[in-house]
Amino acid sequence: MTDRLQVYESDTVRVTFDPRVCIHSGICLRTLPEVFDISRRRWIDPKRASADAVMAAVAKCPSGALQSTRLDNPGEQAADTAEAASEERVVTITVQDRGPYQVEGPFRVVDAAGNELRQGVKCTLCRCGHTASPPFCDSTHRTVAW
Repeated sequence: MTDRLQVYESDTVRVTFDPRVCIHSGICLRTLPEVFDISRRRWIDPKRASADAVMAAVAKCPSGALQSTRLDNPGEQAADTAEAASEERVVTITVQDRGPYQVEGPFRVVDAAGNELRQGVKCTLCRCGHTASPPFCDSTHRTVAW
């Protein structure tokens, strides 16, 4: 798996994918299969749907691995980005049954040395201890007896 941020664009929307934090929930594939299709070499093709539809699908990503930005109307932000700008937003951490910690709300994850690993409004943190990309969940809990 590549550790580089992947970027996919149409004339109206840019979608980025960070494979290091993806939990492979498949929500994007089920929500908008014409855009998100792992059988293609470039598995995201935002040209196959409206910018609004693409952004709505990206907003459902539980790990925050997918992000989107409007290109035709730069003032319009993705819902998650707009919410992060709100100072009143609280961070919520949900313990998922036999799954990761789901973090929602503006956050920063730093390592023991104080280096920032990620910031944003959504991520999933490993609870099982078997992830290949600590501290982020990669869904390894599904394949180990945890």
